Amino acid sequence: MLSYLSRNKLITRQQHGFLSMHSTCTQLLESVNDWTLSIRNRHIVDSIYFDFAKAFDSVSFSKLSIKLKGYGICGDLLNILTDFLHNRTQRVVLPSGESEFLPVLSGVPQGSVLGPILFLIFINDVVDIFNDIDVNVKLYADDIKIYLEIDNNLDVDALQSSIDRISEWSNTWQLKLAQNKCQHIRFGLAKIVTTASYNVNSISLTTESTVRDLGTLIDSQLTFSEHIYSIVSKAHLRSCQILRCFLSRDSLNLIKAFNTYVRPILEYCSPVWSPSAIGLVDKLESVQRRFTKKITGLSSLSYNERCELLNIDKLELRRLRIDLIMCYKIIHGLVALTSDDFFTLSDYHSTRGHSFKLVVPESRVNCRSHFFAVRVIRIWNNLPEEIVSVTHLSAFTAKLKKYNLNEFLIGTS
Repeated sequence: MLSYLSRNKLITRQQHGFLSMHSTCTQLLESVNDWTLSIRNRHIVDSIYFDFAKAFDSVSFSKLSIKLKGYGICGDLLNILTDFLHNRTQRVVLPSGESEFLPVLSGVPQGSVLGPILFLIFINDVVDIFNDIDVNVKLYADDIKIYLEIDNNLDVDALQSSIDRISEWSNTWQLKLAQNKCQHIRFGLAKIVTTASYNVNSISLTTESTVRDLGTLIDSQLTFSEHIYSIVSKAHLRSCQILRCFLSRDSLNLIKAFNTYVRPILEYCSPVWSPSAIGLVDKLESVQRRFTKKITGLSSLSYNERCELLNIDKLELRRLRIDLIMCYKIIHGLVALTSDDFFTLSDYHSTRGHSFKLVVPESRVNCRSHFFAVRVIRIWNNLPEEIVSVTHLSAFTAKLKKYNLNEFLIGTS
């Protein structure tokens, strides 16, 4: 089914959930790339976040069947999918007893292989309602956001019209909006040219200074400082729990626990928010620095010595490699991001450097100059030809790990 939908380009390219070459990181990179470009060009952007109440559990069987037929799924396959959804029952089981079985009247089974695919098909056409409006739409499964550059009241009206269309679509297809969880945020450094008041089903949306977007805290100035403080606090707490709860004091076991339970907190979607300010770089590094210092027998060593002894890299170095790997994936089409939207290849014959050298774009504002699509270029352009020219990601990653990138680190740790 996925092969058929992909081959015939039936799933909207704005959908980043449950699909190969897509992720929360690709969706956020697309969004933040658009926002930072708008801010660089002295525009402001209004973004609206929508939340569906129990989206997966609310899918109407009959309406899903209509959409499956519309995408060309019919015959025995349609019968199999219909039988898969119908005549299901469920109950609640607790230590003290269990409820009676009740019929499941709607929804796609979560935790199944088919469930996510069926939901993507069900929500897929929401993008089509904006065909005649120049509004940007991004999806990750049931998470939807729309945004538009706001220069005057006509733009405000256009965005409100888009909100109304989503409300009408949700009513038609019986996916109820959780109106109290829908949010509005305004991005931009320019002087506000117009005020904006948006509503969902006549309920006014409050304008937030920070929103949580696919697990990342995004502020109106796109500094990501609040996100970094948040994950550092969470990571310190998790680190302390490991040191308290693990009976073993073996350094190898403790580092494995740190790498498994703490480091992912500090690296999730890092190409989107990785900082360029020394203070924030050191703030992130403090988590690993403090944890390694508390390992028995290592407190007297310097941080660099502890990292070498434990065979671990600094977090800043790891984020830098993650940036370069994402850059490689984009240039070579290994993720569902359009390379031309992020990078411009230099004319190799007229410039010094390797064959994949990138043009450094004009930035003008910090949020753009610190964004992935700009900050990674200087380091990428300095890589040797034998690294950037490899044809397999695994080979690129292996060669990159052996290459000394310490000259590009800015942290004081």
